[in-house]
Amino acid sequence: MTVRVGAPIPEPTPLEHFLTARWGLHTRAYGHTRHLPNWHPRWPLHRAELLHLDDELVTAAGLPAPDGPPVSVLHSPGVPVVFGGPTSVP
Repeated sequence: MTVRVGAPIPEPTPLEHFLTARWGLHTRAYGHTRHLPNWHPRWPLHRAELLHLDDELVTAAGLPAPDGPPVSVLHSPGVPVVFGGPTSVP
């Protein structure tokens, strides 16, 4: 993936916040699905332009390939994250 980072977004919309907020990580370890809660400050978001994407994830999931460019492309330089202890997911 290649993007061109644009202007900062001083006040993300509720939708932009919802689409980029993450409160946990799911992973597979020792034959079980694990959930690790996390905490981080709100991402500083920037507008971005998708220049190139080589991705097979959507079609690998059995879904049809997207038929056009994404509706929204956002970028964040990142934030510090603190993870809690893992719990098993049934």
